[in-house]
Amino acid sequence: MILLDTNVISELMKTQPDAAVLNWVDAQLETDLFLCAISKAEIEWGIGQLVDGKRKQQLQQAASAVFALFAERCLTYDCTTASHYAMIALQTQQSGRPMSVEDMMLAAIARTHHALLVTRNIKDFIGLPDMPLCNPWDHSKE
Repeated sequence: MILLDTNVISELMKTQPDAAVLNWVDAQLETDLFLCAISKAEIEWGIGQLVDGKRKQQLQQAASAVFALFAERCLTYDCTTASHYAMIALQTQQSGRPMSVEDMMLAAIARTHHALLVTRNIKDFIGLPDMPLCNPWDHSKE
């Protein structure tokens, strides 16, 4: 199972996504790729803040298309995930490496599902035990 971070999903919504990211995603089985409710909320919130206009409309259409592709592959935040979140919050607090609430929720969802977390922001998640990470921007041709 592969959980795509919000920044990867946002990249896929671009009219010209980064070639390395596109190649990496294309090399995966579609059924292995997941997004989560946290990323969906972040994207919808970001688009909602834009002023009405062509850019906002294009992003809404792109988001709708991506969300439709992942309709059956959207992981939620549940009670098991909440326990993982608490452990991650304690770990980051004790290590002195704070994380955003959204990143901790995403990491908790990844841990709950034993998923590879694919993100551009590897540094934000380094140090979390049992958190396999991948940066598709670092893969030139796979």
